[in-house]
Amino acid sequence: MPRQSHPIQFIHNPDPASLPPEVELFLRRLGGPTLIVVDGRDNSRCRAVATLLHGNEPSGVKALLKWLRTGERPAVRLICLIASVQTALHETLFCHRQIPGQRDLNRCFAPPFEDNPGHIARHFIELLAQYQPEALLDIHNTSGMSPAFGVVISESPEHEALVALFTQRMIVTELRLGALMELSCKQMPVVTIECGGAGQAGSDRVAEEGLQRYLFNEQVLHPPSGLVMDLYKDAVRLQLLPGCRIAFAEQPVAGADLTVPPDVERFNFGTIPALTRLGWLGSEGMSVFRVQSATGENLLPHYFLSRASGLYSAQQLKLFMITTNPAIALSDCLFYACADIELDQIVDPIADSEH
Repeated sequence: MPRQSHPIQFIHNPDPASLPPEVELFLRRLGGPTLIVVDGRDNSRCRAVATLLHGNEPSGVKALLKWLRTGERPAVRLICLIASVQTALHETLFCHRQIPGQRDLNRCFAPPFEDNPGHIARHFIELLAQYQPEALLDIHNTSGMSPAFGVVISESPEHEALVALFTQRMIVTELRLGALMELSCKQMPVVTIECGGAGQAGSDRVAEEGLQRYLFNEQVLHPPSGLVMDLYKDAVRLQLLPGCRIAFAEQPVAGADLTVPPDVERFNFGTIPALTRLGWLGSEGMSVFRVQSATGENLLPHYFLSRASGLYSAQQLKLFMITTNPAIALSDCLFYACADIELDQIVDPIADSEH
């Protein structure tokens, strides 16, 4: 595809009276990816917000619209990217993560940039270089039921301070997938904020209250005294290989490579002991799964095993970002997991298990 020179449109200081209260009408007026710039009390500094990178995650754009309609001036200049507008409006409002056949935009912030999501990502990177914000929030919803949490690529006081505007749960991951948060650096710390499920009571409030702190606090990069974060480190993803079939049911489904109980979300941000059953395997057994470290090492046997045609935890684990959306489970991952002990301390708990 030919490169689009300006895939993101620009709006400066929108008139609050011109903004509709309904988020769908607001998005229809935007029509496409939009950068909204609002002058602050101190325009010598700048902060950035990105939201709606996924079209089915509305809490961030709802919070932005609610604030924009007040006309309140932020502490510093704010640049706001509302990204996947067409995706959010595609077929049914807030139904699709990405338009079918297109790449996930939050996997496009590293080369190549040739397709339409890549053009948007590259242009936003250029805009960040132009405005040089002191921090960037990327506001999301989880695809399943979940408490709010933040995700960062490294542990630092600046990352903790930004996450703490919303929640005290913070995941530190070494995985590199081309996500926006991977642009994080000393000059511009970036955090992903997961406000909870898109249809979950309280998610919109988490986004609104955290955004208010980010907008109006004079300083947002210094953690409050006595802050204690609930940290989850060295996260891995349980992925299904292309072409697999997943089902969510109370008992094994014929022909499925993996059947998962519909209430699997109860494990979100909980600790499960070794030998907790997470589902039922199909005829291909464990061969349909992939669990890789940041360096590409196969970690599947450290985390999961097969026993009596079931998928079980191989050790005590913390699970999060569990989804019951089959499309997301197949295109992205079923969930993330953290081990409670170091990998070199793990002893295979069942030597005669099926693999």
